[in-house]
Amino acid sequence: MKNLIAFSLFLCVIVMSLTACHDDEEEQKVEATRAVFMYLVADNSISKDIYPNIAAVEEGLKQVGSPGTFVIYWDGGDHYKNEFPQPTLFKYEVGSDGEVGKREVVQIYDEQNSVSPEVMLKVFKDMKTLCPAETYGLIFGSHASGWLPVDRSRTRSFGDDDGNEIDIPDLASVLSETSIHFDFILMDACLMSQVEVAYELRDVADYLILSPAEVMSQGFPYKDIVKYLLNPTDKEQNLIRAAQGYIDYYRKQTYPWATIAVVKTDELAALAALTHSIIVEYQENLKKFTPFMLTSFQYEYGFGRSGLDRSSYDFRAFIRELTDDNIPASFEEQLGKTVVFKGYVDGYPLVNIDEEIYSGIGCYIPYSSFTKWNAYFKTLQWYSASGWANTQF
Repeated sequence: MKNLIAFSLFLCVIVMSLTACHDDEEEQKVEATRAVFMYLVADNSISKDIYPNIAAVEEGLKQVGSPGTFVIYWDGGDHYKNEFPQPTLFKYEVGSDGEVGKREVVQIYDEQNSVSPEVMLKVFKDMKTLCPAETYGLIFGSHASGWLPVDRSRTRSFGDDDGNEIDIPDLASVLSETSIHFDFILMDACLMSQVEVAYELRDVADYLILSPAEVMSQGFPYKDIVKYLLNPTDKEQNLIRAAQGYIDYYRKQTYPWATIAVVKTDELAALAALTHSIIVEYQENLKKFTPFMLTSFQYEYGFGRSGLDRSSYDFRAFIRELTDDNIPASFEEQLGKTVVFKGYVDGYPLVNIDEEIYSGIGCYIPYSSFTKWNAYFKTLQWYSASGWANTQF
């Protein structure tokens, strides 16, 4: 009898131990330390250039060595239908031992406009529900034209899903509604490092990795930088390493061209306040920005081209010209706190880069004849925050 009781107690202990271990394993599976979400809008002319990023991510994940989740949303329209017949959300899990799991499809959607605010919000909520994490990073990949309004005849703003685009304020609104505050947003898209864009996005992410000028069609070297993006420690330095990796990659290419900046968003309000005081103090000097002068300024410091010229100029070059080459020290200091890293490679120059003035971030300079752009510019938060609302143009 005693032997039977002892054996029964032994079984109970074993069962409780196994149950406890099972519970611990279940709890460990609930959240990854960081999830990076890559949102690829590829139903457009650069689909063949965006698609290889998936394979590059897969290679990059092998170098991570720490737990995390990499989630990708792909909408390539009619492109790559054999692999992705419809817009697809899939993920890769990296274990605590650095082992990378196989691709796992977590959601398939009907054909949809992937830059519609309603669609974007649904996909983001699916990502958050199906791939929970303690912290999140975000990558957007597609066409873009910076702060400019959606206009099919000339601009794309962000995204191109078979001709559909989204304005930056609407994009910021979608991201705000997700209730996710991102550690970073990386824009693998042209002309996004502009103060107008950064200011709209300042409340949804701690850092922004952006290019002030055009991004080459192959985009970022994910094989080399995924290890930095998925690492939740030493956040600012890892993002700077990712940006430096981008520059190092293009320095070795046949067409060596790249511009990049890492923007710290909680410094943007102070930058706007200083800009406001400068524009108000020197508003008489705005008269010098005549059409003739802006043509020259575009050639020397313009970031946009091919129909997007005069949409963005180097921000520091504008302040230097406005202040008669007397940039306040307080502005220089705050610009350095805001743009924590800047870099470029111009061996194959798409636009001119002035080494002495390059700030890594662009800005719009309105002029009275730019009526359509001006009307939209007045709807942006930067317009009031930076002092332009106190001027006439």
